[in-house]
Amino acid sequence: MSEPGHRRAAALAVAVATVCAVAACGEGAPRDAETDVSRDDAAGSAGDPVIAAAAEQARNAIVAYVAAVNAMDLDSAGAFYSDSPDFHWIEDGSVRYRSAQESRESLAGLMAMASAAELTVSELSVTALSADIAVASCQFVQTVNVAQGGPDFSFSGAMSIVLRRENGRWLFLAGHTSSARPRTGDTAVGEPGGRP
Repeated sequence: MSEPGHRRAAALAVAVATVCAVAACGEGAPRDAETDVSRDDAAGSAGDPVIAAAAEQARNAIVAYVAAVNAMDLDSAGAFYSDSPDFHWIEDGSVRYRSAQESRESLAGLMAMASAAELTVSELSVTALSADIAVASCQFVQTVNVAQGGPDFSFSGAMSIVLRRENGRWLFLAGHTSSARPRTGDTAVGEPGGRP
């Protein structure tokens, strides 16, 4: 695929994930004590058991990925990235990874420098679009304790993921993270009609 084609595919995936994530947001849902994620049913899934099951399976895949990262189990965590040629991951406005292999290499680099890592996910919302496609959004905090006396660091923000069932497993086909940044000044760019 050409560079403009990659950009269009990435932009489309982010747009779909964002729209679906906004549609699926809920407030005040009970939290799972073990994972600290919301246990909301996916929007619109209550009447369709196949779609509801798909949403729950996709949610479980994300929870398992977080557990693998926190255990610093590179093989298990890296296995959640789809080997599809359509795979891509966007970070802060740029396509950062164009393959599962690139994502695995980055994760390996992070784990190599760390004595411990903790990924915390909150406000997790998962919507199944079909029996085999789901989108998710959440807030995240990643803390890394650097081995050999280096300075520890952390970063946080929002994440959206497009998941696809491949050979019976829910895998990450596309993703997007954006860093949490303070707004400058007291006014934000507003939507039409004056709504911020």
